[in-house]
Amino acid sequence: MNITAFALASSLLLASATVSAQPRPGAYFSSQQLAANQPAVVGSIGVLNKPAGYLEVVSPTTYVVHRLPLAQVWGYATAAGKVYRLVGHQALAIEQHDSLVVYSRQRPIQQGRSTHTITEFFYSVGLDGDILPLTRRALRRRTNMAEAAPPPAPLSSKPS
Repeated sequence: MNITAFALASSLLLASATVSAQPRPGAYFSSQQLAANQPAVVGSIGVLNKPAGYLEVVSPTTYVVHRLPLAQVWGYATAAGKVYRLVGHQALAIEQHDSLVVYSRQRPIQQGRSTHTITEFFYSVGLDGDILPLTRRALRRRTNMAEAAPPPAPLSSKPS
């Protein structure tokens, strides 16, 4: 009986360890690569150059710098295990992903003479779904939406 309980507990621990595995650092060209934990370009993230439109990934073994066009990159993972999705040259941090994905981003706002940083939250249904603002108004509109009313506008995919 003890051996059976030990085998069951160890299999549950192994299953939970594989579910919560840290993503490999690098650039992902699709959400399927993220789900499989197989980045297209493995390495540490160097520079996210929004105006020039590229992401630099440094290879861990050869230290070769790969410059990837942002239009080809779905997202990236840092060495610290933080995953970001790129939408319209904006990096949105993935806070939680299951069937509903929650994103966040830091944004400075001017208030009088001082500048404060606020955190904005967004959500999508699945990793490839449209990104919508996570606000009470947007959620209320989404749940009470009739056929005639359009859904909230997705986050623009145009460069800022």
